[in-house]
Amino acid sequence: MGRPADAIYLALKSSIQTGQLAPGEHLVEENLRAQYGVSRTPVRNALRRLSEDGLVTIETNRGAFVASWTDSDATEVMAIRSMLEPYAAQRAAERRTDSQLTELYALCDRMEACATEQASDFRDELAHSNHEFHLLVLQCAASPRLYSIAANLARAPMMLGSFQLYNSHQLGRSLQDHRELTNAIAVRDAAAARAVMEAHLRLSYLALTAAPAPLQC
Repeated sequence: MGRPADAIYLALKSSIQTGQLAPGEHLVEENLRAQYGVSRTPVRNALRRLSEDGLVTIETNRGAFVASWTDSDATEVMAIRSMLEPYAAQRAAERRTDSQLTELYALCDRMEACATEQASDFRDELAHSNHEFHLLVLQCAASPRLYSIAANLARAPMMLGSFQLYNSHQLGRSLQDHRELTNAIAVRDAAAARAVMEAHLRLSYLALTAAPAPLQC
């Protein structure tokens, strides 16, 4: 894949994962060619790769569409995450470095400040920082295999878009979970870190499954 296709792939992937492109939205090839100033081939290559990632569905004689997610999808993904990420949090408490701990606290501070200021795009900013936080916890676990599997699930569009579904109470609870998890990791309390992550993922699952179907990211 050449550079134009790479750029289109990354741009569309980001727009899908942040919810700027909604589930079911039609990705019109001609519009994408005009938007990015490229020929047909880079656009088709990018869409094919997004299809391989499960982010886009390509239908014969209809074109490409942003993949939709159902309650069943949310249940499956959250069930798997609930097995992997609490274990990752436990390992993180045992294996984190001082520099990683500093980064975790910085992300907590950033998310709390963002929620307090509530700029027009604050939920998008929170979603981005939340994603960074979960990936960093996985990195702290120091298990490349665990990271590879769990990070792929954490990147699912409905996971990245969960902050759009939280009410004010759920949002506050989520940010408090981040702080409590980081505190547990700081003192190397593996059991507490695991328990906080389990509760945190339950909150996310409840928000996702309470959303109107199909889920909007």
